[in-house]
Amino acid sequence: MEPWAIGAESTIFKTEQWGRPIILKWRPEKPYLLKEIDEQLRRTRTSRECKMLTYARLLGVPTPAVHWTNLASCTIAMDYIEGRQLKLMAGTLSRSLLHELCYRFGQSIALMHRGNVVHGDPTTSNVLIDGKSRLWMVDFGLAEWNATLEMKGVDLHLIHRALETTHWDQQEDMLAGVLEGYMSLLGSDAELAFSRMKSIRERGRYH
Repeated sequence: MEPWAIGAESTIFKTEQWGRPIILKWRPEKPYLLKEIDEQLRRTRTSRECKMLTYARLLGVPTPAVHWTNLASCTIAMDYIEGRQLKLMAGTLSRSLLHELCYRFGQSIALMHRGNVVHGDPTTSNVLIDGKSRLWMVDFGLAEWNATLEMKGVDLHLIHRALETTHWDQQEDMLAGVLEGYMSLLGSDAELAFSRMKSIRERGRYH
């Protein structure tokens, strides 16, 4: 089977099961690590991602449904979402639609944070937009439970930094949409996370 996409941590395959397209996410061995450590890391991350995808979905975050997991081969089978990364689409969208998508992106992050979960890698590469302009969050390999305020601040900081580096010409509008969506669900609680995000950014500038 030919890879459909290759990332730093995993290889993605598109195939069919039960007459419908699915995605297989496989974490290959890393030969530069000790075999025992590599195996433990890959199994742990595979198990965690499966659980986090499912939990985030229960919180109301649109994620691909998980069909099965094989920890021996470090593989997850999940829904295939026919769409494109927001990263690739942002420059082609109207200002109003881009703002709406970023607003929903912010709401998805807020749903996770309200459930004390952080995504860990909340960039526009991990946001898919399907043909009906629905937004999906993917790649929960770095997600974590029992999120502290610091962890939530880091999540928001990562979004801010990703917009600065990848969407520098649209970053202000996109960030405004994300933060508005975030606040729409968390209200005054959002201010604590925003304050921590600003603190984290300041630390990065002076250290």
